[in-house]
Amino acid sequence: MSVPHPGGDPNVHLYEQLKRDVLERVPQIASVEYVPDDIEAKHLRATFDPHRLEPPTGPEAPELVVTWYRGSPRDWFRVDYGDPNTGFHAGWHQDEDHPDLGYAHVQYSFPDWDETHRTGIAFEHETPSLVLWEIVDDLLETVLPTDADPG
Repeated sequence: MSVPHPGGDPNVHLYEQLKRDVLERVPQIASVEYVPDDIEAKHLRATFDPHRLEPPTGPEAPELVVTWYRGSPRDWFRVDYGDPNTGFHAGWHQDEDHPDLGYAHVQYSFPDWDETHRTGIAFEHETPSLVLWEIVDDLLETVLPTDADPG
């Protein structure tokens, strides 16, 4: 069970910035949309072109879902990647779910794993767009090439 976000609505202007400055600039991402729409904007959903990923996946498109709440002393966010072809999930969370891991953690899982693997992380930046760049870079450069095979 997840600890609920600290309240309020996600900042639609922040989502526009994350969409424009990060997600729309990633060549592996085919589309980005507000969920449920651009007025309510509770999440951002980026859809990957499965043939542009290394290693390639498919035929269904993996997705990255971003939920971000501005807060003090730190933001609350979840950035979750899911591949419907393999069942692989990776999530970067700054929330209160795992205080033993610190303020933020990354987690990975495959359907046939007995448990989700979690590790505490620290981000080099604090600005939301730069943190999201760190996450996307980690996903594309380290996580997918390393963890694409559940074996």
